[in-house]
Amino acid sequence: MHSRRFSTLPIIGVLTLIYFIAGKLGLKLAFLNDSASAVWPPSGIALAALLLLGYRVWPAIFLGAFLVNFTTAGNFPTSLGIAAGNTLEALAGAWLIYRFADGARVFDRAQGVFKFALAAIFSTLVSPTIGLTGLALAGFAEWNNYSAIWVTWWLGDLAAQLIVAPLILLWGIEPRWHRNRDDTIEAGALLLLLVLLAETVFGGWFPMVTRNYPITFICGPLILWTAFRFTQRETATGIFILAGIALWGTLHGHGPFVMESDNRSLLILQGWSAVLTLTSMTLAAAMGERRRAEAVIEEQKSAVEAANRTKDNFLAMLSHELRTPLTPVIAALDALKSEPLDSAEARETLAMIRRNIDLESQLIDDLLDLTRISKGKLQLHLEPLDAHQAISNVLEMCESELNGKGLRLSLDLRAENHYVVADPPKFQQIMWNLLKNAIKFTGENGSITISSSNEASQSLTICVTDTGIGIEPEMMQRIFNRFEQGDRSFQRRYGGLGLGLTISKSLAEAHGGTLVARSDGRDHGASFRLRMKTVSAHEKAGRPEPTHAGGTGRSFRILLVDDHLDTSVSLKKLLTRRGHTVAAARDMQSAIEAAERDRFDLLISDVGLPDGSGPELMIRLRATSQIRGIAISGFGMNGDIEKSMQAGFSEHLVKPVNLGKLEAAIENAMAGA
Repeated sequence: MHSRRFSTLPIIGVLTLIYFIAGKLGLKLAFLNDSASAVWPPSGIALAALLLLGYRVWPAIFLGAFLVNFTTAGNFPTSLGIAAGNTLEALAGAWLIYRFADGARVFDRAQGVFKFALAAIFSTLVSPTIGLTGLALAGFAEWNNYSAIWVTWWLGDLAAQLIVAPLILLWGIEPRWHRNRDDTIEAGALLLLLVLLAETVFGGWFPMVTRNYPITFICGPLILWTAFRFTQRETATGIFILAGIALWGTLHGHGPFVMESDNRSLLILQGWSAVLTLTSMTLAAAMGERRRAEAVIEEQKSAVEAANRTKDNFLAMLSHELRTPLTPVIAALDALKSEPLDSAEARETLAMIRRNIDLESQLIDDLLDLTRISKGKLQLHLEPLDAHQAISNVLEMCESELNGKGLRLSLDLRAENHYVVADPPKFQQIMWNLLKNAIKFTGENGSITISSSNEASQSLTICVTDTGIGIEPEMMQRIFNRFEQGDRSFQRRYGGLGLGLTISKSLAEAHGGTLVARSDGRDHGASFRLRMKTVSAHEKAGRPEPTHAGGTGRSFRILLVDDHLDTSVSLKKLLTRRGHTVAAARDMQSAIEAAERDRFDLLISDVGLPDGSGPELMIRLRATSQIRGIAISGFGMNGDIEKSMQAGFSEHLVKPVNLGKLEAAIENAMAGA
């Protein structure tokens, strides 16, 4: 409290002095009454001070107004009344502007200029009413001249608030000149031209012209030019300079506003200045709004262009990533043509083919998951899950990659409560993405640590920390954005689509958990913390353990329909080796004919067929038999799955299909048969 008072007192002292000097100068132009002037700068100074410094400086206005009037005319009570009126006027104007017109930023918008003018019009009714009434009651003003004095007083206060207040306020908010050299030259030339034209109109150079023609209009275009090319601050400055020259010229009998009395001349001049101010400041504010809108559009344009570049980079990487796994597969198949199938090299080659096909499948699954997540159609099948066991499964999947780069893996799974309710494949996908990310961005002979802890009750925190390239601070805000991998050189060096972390975070949130990243910067490694709610002992005991479909040794009569020859032949061989009786068809018509000749337990059909579709075939066969069905398709969106289910299929498998998924689907489809 004391520090604030101490810092405020000097401001009040300086403002009181400024108000006093401006008031004494203004009263030198009080021609109708010693206390009423058509030119009253303190009104604008007071309003600007309250808007810039706050209501706390009101004592300076009161003290300055009291001293001005007490040393000029009237007595102690009338001086107090005038001081009270001037202070209330400034406070009312500031309150109206703060309440309805954005406060000190009132001139940022064209609408704000009109609100400022309305606030000035209504607030300046206070001072002449209170002050003049007090003077009249004390005998220092004539009642029969009350209206003329009141108008003079009011217009003097209003003109000052419209001309002086914007000048102080705008320069107070932005006191520095930030224009370039060309703008500075243009502003200087404009100022010089404005002074020359003002002197032409109000300097007495052409007295006959200025008295008989509306030559004042030649100054308007210059002010409008200022409003159009510069900001509200420069516009207010130009108006103030023009009004000052006009005032000097009018008082010396020059210009078109010279009337039969000095007071009348000043009233006409102030009216002209107020109208010019309102017009030009509105235009300047409108141009400011336009410039800000253009800046926003330009910023959005830059963002769109950046997004477009990101999209182009993504498409390029997508092409690369989808093609890369196929290259070794094709080469390996060529090599197998000349190798005995029972050789060790052949088995290694087949394992490599499997890894690359799994990678290709994972890339496609990531794209599908991303689409499902963005549309809010991700479906989770929740069950109790041992998070530590899921981590072990992921480590087995990534063991060869860890060993290949010579990475040191440290496990610190010390969480006592490590059961969560999750979708097992999706939870494992989160951990797989985090570990793959750590492996990818950690150099050879680096280290990776996976830890777990119960930092809070019913909470499991899993942390994957690496000693890799780290994350730069500006990248931290975008690390979970789709297709985002930071520097483009990282994409070329490390590959990938930039979807793993996006999907992992979305999956974590879908499970009611969180995933956050931390890093001390470039080359300082990174840490990803997954936090999820745990299952209490009671909840875990109350939930049935999940059952997994596995081979039961049962064989079925299967109708296999696929127009792709290689897929049809390979699936038929696999199913036959598992003990099933399989009949293959290439289109819908041949499948119907086969079903008419023989009875089948199960239909496995591609969704897209040359002469129809899998769902159409399923509907036809279900009309005459109790056949079960499994749909196979390269399309795996929710809408595709729903169409298959509506047609009567029990399962919808997305290509590529491996034997494990197919056997599980067969068991689920034929359960209870």
